[in-house]
Amino acid sequence: MNRESSCRRLLVFGRLPEPGHVKTRLQPRLTGEGSAALYQAFLDDAMRLPPDGVGVELWVPARPGALEQLGARYPGARIRLQPEGSLGDRLAMAFACALSEGTERAVAVGSDHPTLPAGHVEAAFDALGATPLVLGPTRDGGYYTIGAQRSVWPMARRLFADAPWSTPGLLAWTRARIASLRLDCTELPEWYDVDRPEDLDHMVRDLTDGSATARAWARLARAPATGASGR
Repeated sequence: MNRESSCRRLLVFGRLPEPGHVKTRLQPRLTGEGSAALYQAFLDDAMRLPPDGVGVELWVPARPGALEQLGARYPGARIRLQPEGSLGDRLAMAFACALSEGTERAVAVGSDHPTLPAGHVEAAFDALGATPLVLGPTRDGGYYTIGAQRSVWPMARRLFADAPWSTPGLLAWTRARIASLRLDCTELPEWYDVDRPEDLDHMVRDLTDGSATARAWARLARAPATGASGR
């Protein structure tokens, strides 16, 4: 990792794309295998989001073969295992590792928004040049990205403690916590996650030619969703 990329780091949160373990709520519109294939494309597109000069890490839960398979697929990235605990615990660990290793600007992003413009991620790093925090809201009351300067860590760790994860109140809670810390924050344009079957129609309207998700969807849309099981 060169000096420029070590100063700015994108922390991608994802999973090993295994049938029955990822995007199960897209069933029965897709099969378990189809959901995993689509999520693989989501992850491929997420790993292409870093702007030039930004290092990238992929944080995933521990699963058999995860480090080997993902390391082979993304040779330019560092693959790291998420710790046990809440999403807040996992985010705090990723930021603590990056910022303790000399990174000046760290941005975390999920892998559930395959149509997210790369310009939004670039804007997040640019914003951290002027404000200590950056936040990208989602339409369901959460956020798709959060970033921090090294200068406000570990104070910013409190953004991840006791947060109402996976609820519509997360964004409002995070805004209130930022205000209580008296830290300036830049907010990016709103975007959306693809978690449910109805989200797929929105995703299709926003797909760009050449993306991994567009290619995967072109294949999956032609295949019948048979043999899917709920989860």
